Formats: sequence, structure tokens, C-alpha cells
Amino acid sequence: MSAPLTYLPAYVGLFASLMLALACNAFLDIKYGIFGVEIVFWAAVFGWTLLVGWRQRGQADERGTGQQKMVLLIGFALTILVFIPTWGFPRAGVYVLGILQAAMNCVTTTRRQLHFGLLVSVVMVMFAAAHLRADWTMLFYLVPYIVAVVFTLVSEQISRRARDIREASLGTPDPAGQGLAIAAATTLILVLAGFLYMVTPQPSWPYLFSRWGQPTNIGFTNDPGELGRAGRQPGGDAGHGEGGQGGAGGGGEGSGGARPEEAGAGQELMPQWSWPDAQKMREAARRPGMPGWQSGLIEQLADAEEWVGKTCSPLKREIDDLIDRLREWVKENRKAIAAALLALIALALLTALAWLLREVHAVTWVRTRLDYLRLVAFDAGAAQYYAAMERLFALRESPRRPTANAREFLAEATEFRPHLRPQAAELTWLFERARYGDTPLGAEERRWIRGLYRALFRELG
Repeated sequence: MSAPLTYLPAYVGLFASLMLALACNAFLDIKYGIFGVEIVFWAAVFGWTLLVGWRQRGQADERGTGQQKMVLLIGFALTILVFIPTWGFPRAGVYVLGILQAAMNCVTTTRRQLHFGLLVSVVMVMFAAAHLRADWTMLFYLVPYIVAVVFTLVSEQISRRARDIREASLGTPDPAGQGLAIAAATTLILVLAGFLYMVTPQPSWPYLFSRWGQPTNIGFTNDPGELGRAGRQPGGDAGHGEGGQGGAGGGGEGSGGARPEEAGAGQELMPQWSWPDAQKMREAARRPGMPGWQSGLIEQLADAEEWVGKTCSPLKREIDDLIDRLREWVKENRKAIAAALLALIALALLTALAWLLREVHAVTWVRTRLDYLRLVAFDAGAAQYYAAMERLFALRESPRRPTANAREFLAEATEFRPHLRPQAAELTWLFERARYGDTPLGAEERRWIRGLYRALFRELG
């Protein structure tokens, strides 16, 4: 059975994820001036239904089921009267999916239902990102969407751990501590994901494209020639009397696109993209229906782009020269670099092997064999026999503590091996006599300590 969901931040994260997913789809029709109306409508729908789900405290009841049926009836009416006549398929299917998810929100009381809601939001975002009118300005909603999804998953995980601690009576988790843990974990995951994305080969860093998947326009500036080079096909929305997607965002192969014969036989058409300059940014900021906050932010980005271009041009040239010199150096010293990398890899492997041998006591086992050869076949002092006895006990999971004296080590090592106490005690006594006495061990005592060590080796070695 799936774990119950009671943590309010998880519901808040799901609300933000669903709202940003619908905002990406509503942003496609921004030029018609209904973006704000759609956002307010879906915010009311998702906010109300998720509040119903949260108030059930992890246990679905009749209140949630009743509200769910009401949402389904209202959604059916909106689909027949508004969604299909206004947008047509497939765009109307996204809003139908949003209504179905709103109905599911009324009974979202478990972890499985939370993950299902996030999955629905991913589907809606993928549809919006693959649309012909999607371009780089949608990143203002895609990036917060990613943050919201990670926040939701992290908050749900931390809330479950806090509940487990509370149920085990180990303490009462501090809400401030939980919030700090959620913020830290979310930030760490996003930073690591961003780093992995940056080190992954890409045509350009903000460009979402894969030759094995569905290409998108995110990263393009809605230039018809660029869209044609991407190999996009015009679609067929019925929305707002458009007569198809091609008129809004550019054409497909017939709108300035590169023909297969121009690209060369057997070569895949790859889009050429660069970050929009200040002029294109300002053109995007002046689009009809663009929200004021987004328009102002894009204008600020354009100003920053111009300032960076004027200020950092000399630095950019220096960096380019430095990179060119570095490439030449790498080309000239390719063999030496390869040899150094192989040496580092070999050193890392040897280090890992040494740590592995320490874990399996292989080194200690070898040293005990060498001890036996050296101490039994030849003669040695009492301190060497005592050190060899320490290694025998370490081989059997009884190492000597750094702060333990000889008597303490004797008591600890023989606590569960009482049959070895006489030999270990006599060897310890001979060691202490040789270490702290005035006269060294005689020939008879050396034969005695050798016999004691031999007996211990037969039991432990």
C-alpha cells in the first residue's frame, strides 16, 4: 500500500508543477491576450481541488469523492462547450487532461497519486515544448517547473523520513529543520543536474534536442529559416481560427528550410542555433499579450546582453586566444598527456586495490605468515613476538586499541577466547619482563616465547 500524503509543502509543490505545466501550454496562445485569464482559471481549479485532497489527511473519504464527481461534470461541460470548439484537437486534449488531473487532486492522499500528478504535468510540459510556437521565451516557465518538480519530490521524501522518526519515538522533527533540509537537498540536486547537463555534449547549452527523440523549438527565436533547418513540419491546430500552426511560428520544410539534397546525402539535418541577440530579445518582449513582468525581464536581459558584449569583448578575445594555445599544446603533447592519464589511472587502481586488501585483511594475513617464518625459523626479541601476537588477534577481528596498554589488550583479546588466555598471558608477561626488566631474555626464555607464539599461530593463523 502506498504511503499516506499529509505534508503541506508536497501539495504546494504539486500545485506549482501543475500550474507551470498549464502555463507552458497557455503561453502558446499568448498573442490572443487570454493568458492571464487561463492562469487565474487553472489556479482556482488546482488550488481548490488540492485543498480538498490535503484536508483529508492521507485518508480518502466521501467528501473527496463527491468533489471529484462535481469536477468531472463541470469539466465535461467545459470540454464540450469551450475546449474543443476553441482549441480543437490535439490542444484540447491537454486541457481535458488538466481537468482529469483536477478531479484526481480531490482524492490525492497517497504518495502514488502525488507521483501520478507529477507525471501528468510532465506530459503537458512535453506537449508544450514540442509545439511549433514554443521558443526560448518558454524557458521562463520551464526552468521554474523543473525546480517545482524537484522541490515536490524532495519535500515528500523528507516528510516521510520525519514521520518515520516520529513514529519510532526518536524525537519530534523541527519544521524549520525540515524546511532547511528541503531547500538544501533541492539546491544540491539542481546544481548537480545543471553541472551534468553542462558537461554533456550539446549543440548549445540551452538547446533541447536529441536525434533519437522529438525535437523542440526551445532555444529558437521563431525564425522560419531556423525552424525549417530543424526539419519541423507545420501542424494543424484549430485554435482561435488559426488555420494551423505554420502561420504563428514559421514554416516547415517549405519555409526556408534546408532541403535534404543541400545537406548532402546521408547527412542528418542538424539545427544551427545561437543565443538571441539584444534586438531579438526586444522583439520578443514586444509580442502582443506578453506579461508585463516577463517583458520587463526580457528587456533587462537585452540590456545585460549589450553591456556584456561591449565590456567583455576584449576578455572574450583573450579567452579565445588562450583556448587556441591550449589546443595547440594538447595537440603537440598528446602522447605525454595520454601517458600521464594512464599513469594516474594505474595509480588510482593500485590505491583502490590497497584499500580492498585492507578490508579483506589480506595484508595482515601475509604479515602473519612472514612473522611466523621470521620468528620460528630465526631468533628475535620479545617485542617482535608481542607485535606478531597483536597481528594474529587483528586477523581475527580483535585489533588493539591505540590507547590500550598490554594488560587491557590481553583482557579484550581473550574475552571470547578463554582457551588462549594462558599462552597470551605468558607471552605478555615475558614481553613486559624484557621491556621493563634489567636483563634481556635468556636462551631458555626465548625458546619458551617461541613455543607460545607457535601455539597461538596454530589457533589464530
